[in-house]
Amino acid sequence: MKSCLVSALAAAVLAAGAAWAQQPAGGTVTTGEVPGTICGLVTACTSGLRVNFNQQVCGTIAAPDGSKWAVPAAVTDGPAAVDIYNDCTGPGDNPNYQEQLKTVVIDPDGVEITGYIFADNYFELWVNGKFVAKDGMGMTPFNSTAVRFKAKYPITYAFKAVDWETHPGMGMEYDAYNVGDGGFLARFSDGTVTGPDWKVETFYIAPLSDPSCVKTTNGRDSTACPAEKRQGGNKTPCSLSDPKSCKALHFKIPDNWMAPNFNDSQWPAATLYKPEEVTGAPGYVRHADLFKPAQFIWTRNLLLDNLVLARYTVKAPPR
Repeated sequence: MKSCLVSALAAAVLAAGAAWAQQPAGGTVTTGEVPGTICGLVTACTSGLRVNFNQQVCGTIAAPDGSKWAVPAAVTDGPAAVDIYNDCTGPGDNPNYQEQLKTVVIDPDGVEITGYIFADNYFELWVNGKFVAKDGMGMTPFNSTAVRFKAKYPITYAFKAVDWETHPGMGMEYDAYNVGDGGFLARFSDGTVTGPDWKVETFYIAPLSDPSCVKTTNGRDSTACPAEKRQGGNKTPCSLSDPKSCKALHFKIPDNWMAPNFNDSQWPAATLYKPEEVTGAPGYVRHADLFKPAQFIWTRNLLLDNLVLARYTVKAPPR
């Protein structure tokens, strides 16, 4: 009996050691999918147009160490941005979006700024540490939106951007267990645009066969993790062989990540993407001139980095 107990203990230690070896510094690994609940503002399309509608679904997954993680992200309570284009709950183009904007007053003695945003799939925007708006369409179809606020320089723009999923905790979508891809861009009327000077870091990486492929020496980098763009849907080794065995890597989001005094000096610079690498959705294509000269940004991995935070501080009006 004693030898059996020793053997069992040794096996448990080895298993724990193997799991720890897979876990990059500061990250927590989970495996598989959890049930989800609807967490978006839109529960059905009402336009009568033929669109690919997927509800925004959220879940909570538990790690072996007992920690719990919102997947793919927690959704902040607050107003939605005004649609520029929405073919789910609207007719598509919204010619009256400017008149529908309401100014969010952050600093009463600030300047009034209008922002134009497109995200695949979802965004939340903070300015000078205060919540401004979130994307009303959490997953698909893709919309484009506008916001308006009054803020005083220096202005810190802070985005939470999420490549949403239909399998909570797995970083995959649809019955085919495809791997999604992210990307967003924004232009503001003061001349601020998304580009290479922004800082972007990832906090949820999936699906992974072996999380040790993620490096953390110069910011979190999942580019060594195998993922393949395919015509019928992006794939990773575990999504092809056994999707339920796929792992996810989570990192704690700092409570004050959106604050002007948050230190983002260790975050990597944004990676730029061509529009065709991110989207062909009409919400962007039909209004591409409205976003110029903003560039699509994300982390270094458009496929596996699902929840990213992006920041940029403007000391004075750039124009």
